[in-house]
Amino acid sequence: MPIQGNLYLWGERAKGVPEETGVYAFYDKDRTMIYLGGSSNLRETFSNYLETDFSDDPRKRDTVYYRRMNTTNWEETVKCLLEEYKKDCGEIPRLNITIKQDDKEQDEKVTSEWGFYFYEAFNKPLFEAAFNLDDLKKKINKVPTSSLEFHQNRGDFARWIRDVFKETQLAERIANMQSTGEDLRLDLLSALGNPDVAECPECQHKETPVKTWQMAGRPSKSGERLQLTIALYKCGNCNKTFRNVVKKEKIKA
Repeated sequence: MPIQGNLYLWGERAKGVPEETGVYAFYDKDRTMIYLGGSSNLRETFSNYLETDFSDDPRKRDTVYYRRMNTTNWEETVKCLLEEYKKDCGEIPRLNITIKQDDKEQDEKVTSEWGFYFYEAFNKPLFEAAFNLDDLKKKINKVPTSSLEFHQNRGDFARWIRDVFKETQLAERIANMQSTGEDLRLDLLSALGNPDVAECPECQHKETPVKTWQMAGRPSKSGERLQLTIALYKCGNCNKTFRNVVKKEKIKA
């Protein structure tokens, strides 16, 4: 095994590990290594895992045992240990394998272990989950702002989008958001490509529509006819009402 030494039982006592830089390995009930990781502060990392019940990756809930080892450069150590493990076992531990965007389309749902699970606080799950980016938009529009702020402050949205969907630019944009409350909800929806979010022409405050309706648009020069979805907005900042076309679809003959 890459990490030698004592095999400890996972649980609350793991919060008492030293505040040191190191690497660690998680094992399932059969004592098979399922994950190899590292941290600049093992106590902080383990405490976070226990307090959130592995909300960043629920697959780690299979953890029953763990090993740990002090090291000055955990990133390089993890890399070397993974290479050694792959050489000995033919592949890296299953939870170190990430999903490639090439293997799935954005609108396909990932499996449950790769889902995004919403919490309002540590140990306070909302029992809401997203399994693709469209799901994420729907749930962001639904869950309380306290949940959005909880995950945004931890960097959960950006991490999930980057690690699972490999959308690095989108992840970076979300990671840099500083808004809170309903403004955070609107910023997240806007970043995720929700056409319903619009800026007030007077004060540039972002809003979602009060109502929407459909109507036929004028024929194009080529004779194509479009069905328009119109949205009505009322700005909560300056009270101005305005309209936007949020969707255009060709009318089939």
